[in-house]
Amino acid sequence: MSYNSISGNEQHILHKIKGKKLRVFGVRELKQLTGWSATRVHNTLQTLTRKKHVIWVKRNRYTTPEALTENPYAVATETIQPSYISHWTALAYYGFTEQQPTTIQVVSPKQQKKPEMNIEVTTLKPARFFGYERTNGFVIAEKEKTLVDALYQPEKCGGLKEVAKCLENVWREINQKKFIDYLLRFKDKSLNSRTGYLMETLNLGKAPQRLLKNRSEGYVKLDASRPKTCRYDRRWRIIVNRETT
Repeated sequence: MSYNSISGNEQHILHKIKGKKLRVFGVRELKQLTGWSATRVHNTLQTLTRKKHVIWVKRNRYTTPEALTENPYAVATETIQPSYISHWTALAYYGFTEQQPTTIQVVSPKQQKKPEMNIEVTTLKPARFFGYERTNGFVIAEKEKTLVDALYQPEKCGGLKEVAKCLENVWREINQKKFIDYLLRFKDKSLNSRTGYLMETLNLGKAPQRLLKNRSEGYVKLDASRPKTCRYDRRWRIIVNRETT
């Protein structure tokens, strides 16, 4: 990091950030580290932002270009708290898809204002905020929960056909019992119907009886983004409105 053309205050703040290896920070943290007033810290951060030595990501949250380059997922999950990486971003991280999303997708149980950096935030009910782990400095959905989240919102993962392909390709490498446990814990009967239908259509084996017992009470579209058709699957109560392969 070059400290050319910056003031002593700015250089002092940057040394504190680097010394403490802060990825995401704000006035409160730097006030404690420097002993300065909140106003002095705020004004110094403003000038550092203009000079592009720090990056403003949301209200009172900043990062550095170096941190964003080294570990953007960690910056994302530290900026949005609590949160974990999921959807297409997690599918790509695990190698489940060859597609590379252009945004970092995170899930949070709280409503969040959209940050300035390239983060897409999805809000889930607190009861559905589970199945994640910390690795490499950031929080990410487990493989099985990544698939559950993707099946619940395939539009965030390239569409149902892409998610079905991921499910088929990785079926033997995931913990199948955990996957079903997470599906049932998610408590969405339409999701259970769609997933059970996909499992059997993709020849992944007969779906367990406990999933069938928790299927949708009425007929639901296989692909929620497409119009209805006259094709029905009575076993799973699915309106078959697209091919999956």
